[in-house]
Amino acid sequence: MTALHPLAPGARVLVTGGGVTGRSVLAALGRLGVPATLCDDDPAIRQRHADAGTPTVSASRAVEHIGDYTLVVTSPGFRPTAPVLAAAAAAGLPIWGDVELAWRLDVAEYYGPARRWLAVTGTNGKTTTTSMLQAMLTAAGLRSRLCGNIGNPVLDALGEPADLLAVELSSFQLHWAPSLRPAAGVVLNIAEDHLDWHNSMADYTAAKARVLAGRVAVV
Repeated sequence: MTALHPLAPGARVLVTGGGVTGRSVLAALGRLGVPATLCDDDPAIRQRHADAGTPTVSASRAVEHIGDYTLVVTSPGFRPTAPVLAAAAAAGLPIWGDVELAWRLDVAEYYGPARRWLAVTGTNGKTTTTSMLQAMLTAAGLRSRLCGNIGNPVLDALGEPADLLAVELSSFQLHWAPSLRPAAGVVLNIAEDHLDWHNSMADYTAAKARVLAGRVAVV
């Protein structure tokens, strides 16, 4: 089974959340030719995407028809306990975040030779550290892009020429990116935060630790 098996012909993807991340995911799936439906409870967001030609549903409607889909790609703010994601999990559907989708596409060299991911997370200091990392890479004359939880979705960055990605990642993004294996990862610090989203401090710490999964250069 390949990394992109859930996107094989016949796939039907539900994208939860129609903000910046959702738009990035829908654009990427569109380029792949994979049918996608947007799930969002904001009527204005649904209308905006419907006007652009994307099928849309409310969360309650998506739950009722969860069997119509083969994959869910979620925006990071959605908790695992959100009804639509809980229904997807109960139905045995794979649930990816946009970072997971980006990682799998990059590994499959959909955007050309795979980039080296340099991932930064932590409770505090992520943006400053990732920005400094990007500045160092640029000063060294390396083709790199700054992306992730910093305003530029990774899927968008993959469409730009680069050999390395300086990626800021939140615990939410990491939770939904189980396959991620960055070339280098750093956890700056861990303090109690987002425990309303994660079940416990242990779960929050485990999510952060996913940047170390590559076991190549980790701090």
